[in-house]
Amino acid sequence: MARPRAFDPEDALLKIKETFWRLGYEGTSLQDIEAATELKKQSLYRLFGDKRKMYLAALEHYEAHEVRTALKALEREGPARVRFRALFDEIVEGAIASGDRRGCFLCNACTDQAQLDDETRKFVRKQLEAALQAFEEALSAEKAYAGNETLRKEQAAGLMAAYFGLRVLIKGDMPESVLRGAADAAIASISAN
Repeated sequence: MARPRAFDPEDALLKIKETFWRLGYEGTSLQDIEAATELKKQSLYRLFGDKRKMYLAALEHYEAHEVRTALKALEREGPARVRFRALFDEIVEGAIASGDRRGCFLCNACTDQAQLDDETRKFVRKQLEAALQAFEEALSAEKAYAGNETLRKEQAAGLMAAYFGLRVLIKGDMPESVLRGAADAAIASISAN
């Protein structure tokens, strides 16, 4: 009879995600993951596979929890400016209140591993495309963008660049005034009619 697991796989994955998010792929050793999860290498490999598979599982967990939660701000009722204000304010206020300056794990993966690993590149691109689609859908609530696909796509791309740029500014420990100024400039670029 097999011995029951004495650990929660979801908890282990959360700790793996936090470790990669904090240290990056190259900066994370298997010993770091063992220490974070309090699991031995054999258990980790049996459950998740090798380090690369652990990293991809951590990215998927991040997308399913943090990214989807953040993008819910764009699903609210109301004008596009209100929706994007909620999105930008949530990340700025979250960073200021918690002191969490890790930035965005997806952004980190884009700059850390996407050009070195095909699976990571494909995953990151898929997530960026999904975010862009969510931005476009939120903008379609405004008359200025609803009937003009080109303008809507351009504005969504600009807002997405501002959003991910803001995440990088957070990671770079920029002061609150800079973060709020960047968010305000992005929101001001949205046509209200």
